[in-house]
Amino acid sequence: MGILLLNVDRELSSILQEPNTDVVTLLIPESTLLRYRLESRKNLPKRIPLLLQKYGKYLTSIGRLGKNARKTLYQPSPGKERMRRMNVRLSTGSWAFLGMLAQVHGVSKCYLFNYLLELDEAGVGDSIVNTMNEGGPTFHRNYRYILHLDLLNNRVVRSLQTEPNGIFYALDYRDWYDS
Repeated sequence: MGILLLNVDRELSSILQEPNTDVVTLLIPESTLLRYRLESRKNLPKRIPLLLQKYGKYLTSIGRLGKNARKTLYQPSPGKERMRRMNVRLSTGSWAFLGMLAQVHGVSKCYLFNYLLELDEAGVGDSIVNTMNEGGPTFHRNYRYILHLDLLNNRVVRSLQTEPNGIFYALDYRDWYDS
């Protein structure tokens, strides 16, 4: 009997935040665009870094948006004519972070971007930003996305591990001074 050695320790590694930006394309439903004034429509994709800053930790802790770990959920298409392509220059780090969160949730980047716009429009950030970010870092230090295929037990699991692992020590000035 012989031994077959396979080198499976391969990885793809790149610099996260490069000095240049990439042009990326997002598909946005026309119904979403119509909710915004004409001037602010073209700036919607430029809000991605701010939306990620505001909702990044929140998205790591909520239930997953997709319902099936085997598939990527795309936004429901109201038809070719009803989706608008928007090109935007975005930092490589923001695009990678949006992509990681989208994969964890089992949705496309376009779907997640539209979800972030809906959260912001509903004012969710106003109610959580102080709780999630005040006195603590805006982002976790490390994120690890895992797609686990268990062939023997016929299971697929998408998971996210973060460091620190969901615990942040936040400074509350009210502990030091009378309000």
